[in-house]
Amino acid sequence: MVGKSLGGEEDIVKVHQACCVPTGVTQIHASLEEASQVEPSQVLHRIPVLARFGLLVVLCVVTGVTALWLFGITGPGQTTTAWQNNAPIDMWLRWDCGWYQAIAERGYSYTPGQQSAVAYFPLYPLVMRGVMAFGVDVFLSGIAVTLVSGGLGALVFHQWARTLKPGAADWALTLLLTWPFAYYLAGAVYSDALFLLVVACAFLFLERRQLGWAVLLGALATATRPVGPAVVLGLCARAWELDMREGKPSWKTALPLLSGAGALAYMVYLGVAFGDPLAFLHSQAGWGQLTNQPGFKPALFNGHRDWPEFVSPLIHLTLALGLLALAWPMRKRLGWGYSVYVAAVLALPLYSSRDFIGLGRYGIAAFPSLLVLAETLREKPRWVRLAYVASSVALLVVMTARFAIGRYVS
Repeated sequence: MVGKSLGGEEDIVKVHQACCVPTGVTQIHASLEEASQVEPSQVLHRIPVLARFGLLVVLCVVTGVTALWLFGITGPGQTTTAWQNNAPIDMWLRWDCGWYQAIAERGYSYTPGQQSAVAYFPLYPLVMRGVMAFGVDVFLSGIAVTLVSGGLGALVFHQWARTLKPGAADWALTLLLTWPFAYYLAGAVYSDALFLLVVACAFLFLERRQLGWAVLLGALATATRPVGPAVVLGLCARAWELDMREGKPSWKTALPLLSGAGALAYMVYLGVAFGDPLAFLHSQAGWGQLTNQPGFKPALFNGHRDWPEFVSPLIHLTLALGLLALAWPMRKRLGWGYSVYVAAVLALPLYSSRDFIGLGRYGIAAFPSLLVLAETLREKPRWVRLAYVASSVALLVVMTARFAIGRYVS
């Protein structure tokens, strides 16, 4: 009778659940079930850009300090002992940091055929010197310039990505901040973070059709790193592409050629100061770069590498070729102007590098590839996306640790 009046056994069960299960428990269960369907990256994407950059900095510092505590300095990359008792500072003062210190403190020097300061373009050490004018230590100045540039670079990159592909911008930022060499944005005294900031600004202003600002920021980019031809080609190609899309090409399309003024000004200085406008190229011989040695990248097989130092160049090469391959679908997803930029910015170090070391760092400069990769990954199953991010973070931890203990990683 009861079953009949309530409409059957199913109704009895429902009444029992309603009576016996508290409403709060039911809501918690529903919330947990909903949360289980949320991808971890979606939670991460809700975090503000600078907070996500802060997570990168924390990860790198914890990794570097731990590596120094466990192993100490095991490679020749330490450039100073001034901060050796302060691991969170000391871990960033490796390799090229010494050259930037010398330029910021004493200016440029050049000895033909040997490693010389002129190989390093001037904007980064100039900004360091500007910070030093406030009484800040030269090494702390370099770390500060990198940190500020890295944070602002992440913001501008995200804004640029939202301008082109709003749905993939958050994923693209995740890929940038988990790139295996993203520690160069988090404190390393290198010019990569500053270059990302100015070149991403240049392309963002170009997308907004603010050509004057695009040219100015492009000129700063060509004064930051020796990949100026890639910047000039990329800006020119993209400007032409946008004008043709709007159906109104004009003489202003050629204005991005002026973005080469940064590199040109540096060459004029080198010509006046040292009698060699191409001293930055000629000094590469001191590092074994741009030399006509017989064979294919003979430095790769010099017989003096342990296995991590042999595998490392292959990791660089694999990452660079992967980003270069994305330049092909990029022509349809972002535009062929960006394909030209990425191809040029990666082809230059592919040719000039003696053993491919450093190519992974150019993944930061080839930032349009990360946006294309983000769009591609969004179309893949969830486990593919998570596997990629996990492997990238793992490699980031390894590379950061090796950098901190003075090993040659880039």
